[in-house]
Amino acid sequence: MTENCSATPTVVNPEMKLEDVREASNANSCEGRGRSTASGRGYDAERLANAIFSELGLINRRTVRPHVDAYIRGEVPYYVEVKSCVNRYQSSTNDLGRYGEFKIWWRHHNRLHAEDSVYDSITAIYFFVVYAVVDGIEEEVGKLIVPVEAIHDAIEKWPVEDHVTMGEQRCRQISWHLLLKRLGVSKDRFKNEHLIDLTDE
Repeated sequence: MTENCSATPTVVNPEMKLEDVREASNANSCEGRGRSTASGRGYDAERLANAIFSELGLINRRTVRPHVDAYIRGEVPYYVEVKSCVNRYQSSTNDLGRYGEFKIWWRHHNRLHAEDSVYDSITAIYFFVVYAVVDGIEEEVGKLIVPVEAIHDAIEKWPVEDHVTMGEQRCRQISWHLLLKRLGVSKDRFKNEHLIDLTDE
């Protein structure tokens, strides 16, 4: 990061979009644990998180722990939880999954929040990406970086949900509209700026 160990991550490629990552080699493929239930688009969002912080524009995935989706090296390392969702809502209850919502697992959030609170040498942030699907191809709507503490404050209830590999776990599904509202970010700003960084606001 920066020489003064700023609490704000250094963004070097804010203009890079989800569709740029999709064009890279090995994008749209899943790797690691949970590969059978993972989403290629989710992995692309993780690659995007790494790429916007890399001076080389590297489109890959680096992680140090199971609850960390991306890892940003530097004097102050950043643990990043990456979340993505499509911008529309389900047209029927027969559709699989939940569109238009980010899914945040308490188990992972709690570990990130605890590490951010306890260790001065670690900063935990969320990286959110919303995309539209046009002719089967994802096109980025907007993205933002949020301190883990702000998400902790924005979420009130954590209902229990069954996870295919973790079993029953507390989880919060929150629409991207509601999340932006609770964070004080307008939809126009979200759609018009390359990247909104709430770590320095």
